[in-house]
Amino acid sequence: MNSEFKSLAMDRCYEFKYTLTPQRMTVIDALLGQSKPISAYELQEHLNENDENLNISTIYRILDFWCRLNLAHRINSINKFVSCSAPNERHTHILNYCLSCEAILESCHEKMRVDIAGGAEYLGLTFANDIHLEIPVICATCS
Repeated sequence: MNSEFKSLAMDRCYEFKYTLTPQRMTVIDALLGQSKPISAYELQEHLNENDENLNISTIYRILDFWCRLNLAHRINSINKFVSCSAPNERHTHILNYCLSCEAILESCHEKMRVDIAGGAEYLGLTFANDIHLEIPVICATCS
């Protein structure tokens, strides 16, 4: 596991008074090793190949745990998970995922020049920060 990411994971657990269990570390380590988004079932197969036998409900709970700490993202539209590429940044993460090859380009609303908070304010709403938005795209390689 990337030592900087591991240190951040430990810091977040300490900050929120969560226990950093070996199973949680195994799951985030496996997620970090993926080049594309992965489903919980695919992650379970990967872990089983490495003699880490976790049941699917445990894997979902652990993935949800890392998502709550903003160290992973769930791409709801395809029901897959990806580690956060910029976990120290406090902004709205935008996950541009290719519908063809499932490549992920993580960005933020500021870099994409999208005024999400202004749009919400115009509608009389308050925008919730520290979330992510999903934008299905076709990447340059696939187009």
